[in-house]
Amino acid sequence: MRRRLLVVSMTLVGVVLLALMVPLLNAHAEDRTQDLFVGRLGDVTRFAVLAEDALEGGGFDGLTIDLQRYVEVYGGQVVVTNANREVVASAGAGGASGGAGGASVAGGASGVPENPQVAEVVDRALSGSGSEPPRTAWPWVEEPVVIGSPVGRDAQVLGAVVLVAPTSPVQESVSRWLLLLVVAGLATLLLTAYGVVVPFVGWILRPVHELDLTARRLAHGELSSRVPHKTGPPELQDLATSFNVMADHVETSQQQQRDLVADAAHQLGNPLTALRLRVENLGVAGADPDQVDTALEETDRLNTIVESLLDLSQVGAHRVETGCVDVAAQTRHRCEMWAPMFERLDVESPPSVLALASDDIVDVVLDALLDNAAKFAAGAPVEVAVTAPPAADGAADGGADGAAGEVLLRVRDHGPGLDAEDVEKVGARFFRGRQHQNVAGTGLGLAIVRARVLDIGGALEVSRPEGGGLQVAVRLPAFRGAAPGSSASPPDAGPAAR
Repeated sequence: MRRRLLVVSMTLVGVVLLALMVPLLNAHAEDRTQDLFVGRLGDVTRFAVLAEDALEGGGFDGLTIDLQRYVEVYGGQVVVTNANREVVASAGAGGASGGAGGASVAGGASGVPENPQVAEVVDRALSGSGSEPPRTAWPWVEEPVVIGSPVGRDAQVLGAVVLVAPTSPVQESVSRWLLLLVVAGLATLLLTAYGVVVPFVGWILRPVHELDLTARRLAHGELSSRVPHKTGPPELQDLATSFNVMADHVETSQQQQRDLVADAAHQLGNPLTALRLRVENLGVAGADPDQVDTALEETDRLNTIVESLLDLSQVGAHRVETGCVDVAAQTRHRCEMWAPMFERLDVESPPSVLALASDDIVDVVLDALLDNAAKFAAGAPVEVAVTAPPAADGAADGGADGAAGEVLLRVRDHGPGLDAEDVEKVGARFFRGRQHQNVAGTGLGLAIVRARVLDIGGALEVSRPEGGGLQVAVRLPAFRGAAPGSSASPPDAGPAAR
C-alpha cells in the first residue's frame, strides 16, 4: 500500500511539474523565435532600401559586397530579385543552399528561385506583402526562417529581398533552457518526494502501521496491546475501534480459560486431599493393603495432574521478566543433583554461556527432560550438552548446531525412543507414547516446558538421532549485553516478547 501511494503521489507531482514546465519552455521558444524574426526583418528592410538604389541605378557590386559581409557574420543566405523574379544579387551557400535546414534557391545571375518555401516568400514580396511570423523553432525541427520584403516606393514594386536565416541560435538557447528545466524538475521532484510525499504517505499510513504492530504483539502473546482509536481518518478510527473490541474479547476469553483451569485445579485439591486421608484410614481399619496402596497411588497421580494443570494455567498469564542467565553453570549444577538417578550422565558445556531468559528456565527444562529420561530410558546413558552461539564471523551460516544468536541446550538419551509418528506429538498436553502408557506420569511435563520456553522467545525441538534414543533441544535467545558484573546495562534485557 505504501508503494502504491508513493507511485500515485509522485505521478501527480510529475504531472504538475510537466504542466508548469511545458508552458515555460514553449514561451521561451516562442520569444526567442520572435526575437530572431524581428531582428532579421530589420536586416531585410535595410537590404530592401539598398536594393532599391541598386535596381534603379543598375549597379549591384556594392549590394553584393554588403550581402556577402552580412552572410559571413550571421550566416544563412540572402537573395535579391527584380520584378521579373530574376536573381540580381545573392550571397551565401553558393546561391543554391539556404543555410541551416537546407532551404535552397536555384539560380544565379538570371536564375529563378525554385525552392517552394522561398518561391512563396518571393511571390508575397512581389505582390507587396510582407512575411508572416515563422513557426516556433524547436531543437528537433531543422527548418530555417525565410523572410521576404518588397523593394520599391509607394505602390511600385521593383523587386524582392529574401533572407534565409538559420535557427541554430534559437535551437541552442531552447536546448539549454530545456536542459535547465529538466534538471530543475528532477531536483524539485526529488526534494518533493523526500520532503513532502514520503512524510505525507507516512502520516497517512501511520494508523495502519500501528494496527499492524499491535496485531503482531497480540500474536506474540501481549494481549493487553491496543491500537490508538482517536487518530487518523474516520474509517481507520472505526477499524481501530473494532480491532480493540476483538482484542478485548480474545483477552477475556483466554483469561477465562486460565481462570477455569486454575479454579478447577484449586478446587480439586481439597477433595483429593480428603480422599487420600480416607483411603489411608481404610488401611488402618483393616482393608486390603494392596487395594489401599493402589488407591493411594492413583490418588497421588491425580493430585500430580491437578498440580501440573495449575502450573500450566499460569503460563502466559503474566509478562516474564528476562535477564542474563548462565546456562552452562546452571546446567552443570542441575545435572549434579540428578546424577545419582543415572548410571551414566555426561555433561558437555563451555565454562560460561549467557542467554536471555528467566532465572528458573534451565531448572524447569532439565527437571522435566531428565525426569523423562530416568523413567523412559532407565539404565541407558544420557548426554546433556550446551552449545554457545557462533562467533560474529560465523553468524552468517548459523554454525553447525544452532542458528546465530541462540543458545542450544540438548538432552539425549540412548533408550528405546519413540515411533516416528509420535515424535511430532511430543509436547502436546497429556500425550504419552504408545509403549509408555504404563509408565507413571501425567503427559504434561513437556507441554509445560514448551509453553515456558515459548514464553521467553525460545523454541523446543524433538528428534530421533542416529543411533537410537530421543533428543530434545531447547533454543534460548543469546544474551548480547554486557557480561555480568559490568557497569553497562544490557540493551536487550527486559520483558520477553512472547
